[in-house]
Amino acid sequence: MKSSRPHRVILGIDPGTTGMGYALLDAATDPATVVDCGLVPVPADASAADRLLAIAEALDALIAEHAPSAIALERLYFNKNVRTAMRVAEARGVALLCAARAHLVVAEYTPQEVKLSVTGTGSADKKQVQKMLALVLALAEPITQDNVADAVAIALTHAQRERFRDAVALAQ
Repeated sequence: MKSSRPHRVILGIDPGTTGMGYALLDAATDPATVVDCGLVPVPADASAADRLLAIAEALDALIAEHAPSAIALERLYFNKNVRTAMRVAEARGVALLCAARAHLVVAEYTPQEVKLSVTGTGSADKKQVQKMLALVLALAEPITQDNVADAVAIALTHAQRERFRDAVALAQ
């Protein structure tokens, strides 16, 4: 028997070429449920091109397996280390390409927007975000891997924004 609840899986991405976090969050449940999360496996000794290919293949596989309705990712923000910023931008580009090929809704959030959404303050540290994720999502234990917790937080931010948008639409 097929469930009558809507399909609202969100793929959250914390971009990077050495530790891209991902999270699949079912936003149709209350609280939202983490379906899957982890780090995209990228060979440490691979060339930049091979790392990006590994990211694309992993994201394509996650999208094919879980059929998310949207992808939410961290918006690139100013970084003093230009080399790091370039690598993150490349990884974001791959994620955006994968989303476009799958015709997914794309949402982008700054780190401050994510922290504000999850903790109530845009200046929260990573530990505060991890603690709040455990509370809001009723997790048995906090997600302590930074990139993974960030991906969950990004997906949750999008779920909360969608829920608010839907409530406003109903009220009008």
